[in-house]
Amino acid sequence: MRMFRTQPVAAVAVAAVGLALPVGLKAQGPPITTDTAFVNGLEGAALRSFVSTVRRSGLRDGERNPDPLNRKVSVWGVSIVFPDELVKNRLVVAGGFPVLRKEMHLTTGQGRQTLSTAGIGDAFVATKLLLLQRDRRGATTRIAAKTGLKLPTGSDDERDREGNLLPPPLQLGSGSVDYAVGAVFTYVRRRVGVNADVDYDFRTEANGFAFGDSFTYNASLGYRLAPAVYKAYPARNHVNAYLELNGTAARRDHRRGLRVPDSGGNVIFLSPGIQFLPGNFLVEASLRIPVAQQLNGAQLKYRSSFVVGLRWLVL
Repeated sequence: MRMFRTQPVAAVAVAAVGLALPVGLKAQGPPITTDTAFVNGLEGAALRSFVSTVRRSGLRDGERNPDPLNRKVSVWGVSIVFPDELVKNRLVVAGGFPVLRKEMHLTTGQGRQTLSTAGIGDAFVATKLLLLQRDRRGATTRIAAKTGLKLPTGSDDERDREGNLLPPPLQLGSGSVDYAVGAVFTYVRRRVGVNADVDYDFRTEANGFAFGDSFTYNASLGYRLAPAVYKAYPARNHVNAYLELNGTAARRDHRRGLRVPDSGGNVIFLSPGIQFLPGNFLVEASLRIPVAQQLNGAQLKYRSSFVVGLRWLVL
């Protein structure tokens, strides 16, 4: 049974290129988990670090087929992202890496056991290119294209205390080089902003195993709670509220050329969040609530999780 997926390239690409507050956007900051089509930073560099979790337990079909091992899986990730605006107001490139801790608690004949790994995961590089910009009084529309590349820098041969190789989802890295392509749409009018992005992740094989390709889609509705009117930008005590929809549709994994039946499927999260900009740094938090799960076979269900982040702006 597959327990959970490694972080897709699309997810880290969003983190990598959607991190700087845009100069021309006088309505609100960037969404928390959805990407934005803005590519320009705030007259300088930015650093983003965020903590995210994934929690899974129980089986998809619940009481009709309870998990005999009573597995509970959690993944904690702290990602560090460094952007660079290569072409002003047109092209941004970013790189980074996650620090991960993965745990699976399960019940065996020897009692309750824990399998865990901790360390640096796979590094990533992402780009975002502005394709269209239409500005009007109090409003702007933008479209951008983006790419992502994940490199096999994380360990993919972690073992338990008995020396057995841990399953691929518990490894810090996939061992494969993966790619992603996508597009982003942004519309902002005064205090309201709408963002949407789509990505397709191409996963390759390593060690006889390949995670399934995945299609990621996100949409965000944002509203600037304060200030009502800007006197200067960025304004201190800037507060934004967001309601985001985040979904992933994944193909089945393959092991030595054969499909893994208990893998792949579709999951959708509803993610309310809040964002606070007191000065030259931004603090944000979002709760990810699974609202729909169509998983193939018998898989552990997704549970509510969170994202808490900090973006530091060098002005």
